[in-house]
Amino acid sequence: MIRKGMTMYICFTLLFIASFVSPIKSTAESEQVTINVDLLNVRSGAALTSSVLAKVKKGQTFDVVEKKNDWIKIKLSSNSTGWVAAWLVTQKASSPSSSSSVSSGNGTVESKATGLRFRSGPGTSFGVIGVFEKGKIATYLDKSGEWIKISYSGKQGWVAASYVKTNGNTNITTPSKVKKTASITATSLNVRKTPSTNGTRVGSLNKNASVTVIQEQGNWAQIEVNGIKGWVHSDYLKFSSTGSSKDTPSTTSPSTTVKASGTVTAASLNVRNNGTLNGKVVGTVTKGMKVSITEEKNDWYKITYSSNKTGWVAGWYISKTIDKTGSSPSTTDKKYVKIIYNGTNIRSGASTSKSIVKRASLGESYEIIETVGDWYKINLGSNNTGYIAGWVVETSGVSSPVTKPGSEQYVKNKTIVIDPGHGGQDSGAVGTRGTLEKNLTLTTAKLVYDKLKSAGANVYLTRSNDTYISLNSRVRTSHYRNAKAFISLHYDSTTDRSANGTTAYYYSSLKDAQLASKMNSELVKQSNLRNRGIKYGNFHVLRENNVPATLLELGFLSNRTEELTVNTSSYQEHVSQGIYNGLTQYFK
Repeated sequence: MIRKGMTMYICFTLLFIASFVSPIKSTAESEQVTINVDLLNVRSGAALTSSVLAKVKKGQTFDVVEKKNDWIKIKLSSNSTGWVAAWLVTQKASSPSSSSSVSSGNGTVESKATGLRFRSGPGTSFGVIGVFEKGKIATYLDKSGEWIKISYSGKQGWVAASYVKTNGNTNITTPSKVKKTASITATSLNVRKTPSTNGTRVGSLNKNASVTVIQEQGNWAQIEVNGIKGWVHSDYLKFSSTGSSKDTPSTTSPSTTVKASGTVTAASLNVRNNGTLNGKVVGTVTKGMKVSITEEKNDWYKITYSSNKTGWVAGWYISKTIDKTGSSPSTTDKKYVKIIYNGTNIRSGASTSKSIVKRASLGESYEIIETVGDWYKINLGSNNTGYIAGWVVETSGVSSPVTKPGSEQYVKNKTIVIDPGHGGQDSGAVGTRGTLEKNLTLTTAKLVYDKLKSAGANVYLTRSNDTYISLNSRVRTSHYRNAKAFISLHYDSTTDRSANGTTAYYYSSLKDAQLASKMNSELVKQSNLRNRGIKYGNFHVLRENNVPATLLELGFLSNRTEELTVNTSSYQEHVSQGIYNGLTQYFK
């Protein structure tokens, strides 16, 4: 009787535990996959020789039960499971944009810049589709590196994150454009990867070292020294000035005498005795104050303010109106162009073959008389006119600015496979400061993915999260997709700690060399790292690939300085842009 009672007690106990275990298991199955092919076999085992249990269609999503080598076990129904090939599905929980996507109702952004260009993709090489004027509000959609996707005036496009202010629950951090200079007060101050004492230590700074503060978060400040970024505790910083959004120019140019007026756009702006951040502060001007500009040097203006006081101020905080053009905005119905590059050509006609009548300076403004094709006819004053290319200027009062097709035209509809090297148990190279190659390649790949996707390319990642993918599977993805180009991303390492730079590898001189060459050229332009050139490489993903393929080494993690560089958001933006540009040049 006692045994019978014990048996019943154990049974009830097991049933009770099972009732709690079951829900926990289903909750754990939060990872999902989406089918990428029109019709995919679901098999009884993790092999192509296993029997087919069912067929699933493109776009269907299933919970992940288990993973084994290159296969994923999915949940077909409450009591049915089966195996699918990992290279034919996408893991939905970690799709390239999911890490930064926010629903359109979760926040807005406000333009901080006059004539902010609104582009079709996250990069300056994408075509301009409109202007996001200063003070206007747009719906925040997504973020990719240093770019934000917005919905504005019925269009969706991208703007530079540094020129917008976020409102509401956008869940993004946009570094302030206004930087400050500071010096270190501690004898030795740790620089960390994240704003926390638990953050990985990436270096240290000695007392009195000068740094640029990019943004502040609580008691922490993100600083930049020689292009390297990291976080330090604000208690150990002594701020020396209000700073600027640009580095002090390393080269000088002749000053230009001008007649102009301007309005201060910063809340409080230091006036200095010379045109550099090292100049002594001799006064201040405040937002909205009118000043007279008498001289320009680099990006600095010599101004007259408060009747007879003079000094130099950072030009990017002054909204300037050039008196000599006779084109100062006086009515809201007029349209103007603003020069954004020093030495911009103004020609006698609407063509690059026409003679140059004038070279305009940065910041000058001219009234638009009419639009002629892709050109603006402008008023130069004294009854003189000229023509300026619409795609090299900013405009105000123009609802549909002149644009030229961006580089996206060359990759549109092209099928491209991006292969983030390593993953899962294969970490790849490990940097001197602990950087894992597998994480860095995935970061770069997602930024490249966003750019290519925005350009209309059919782009695929061999992995979209920290998953191990075999070399055979990476190549099979290329073949299955019938890719026109395959790019494998890696970061280098060697016992020689001084080794640095980028390399593009090819296997077949006929099939791969041209792609590698184009990628190398554009990477060098964007990354500013040492050019190690293009080299022959007997790598599996190149050797076994039937399509044009290249393997890129994007910097050395074994080099302490270069490891810091490649981890910065600025480098990631530039290197992903270089890869994108290389592909556009290859297909062009």
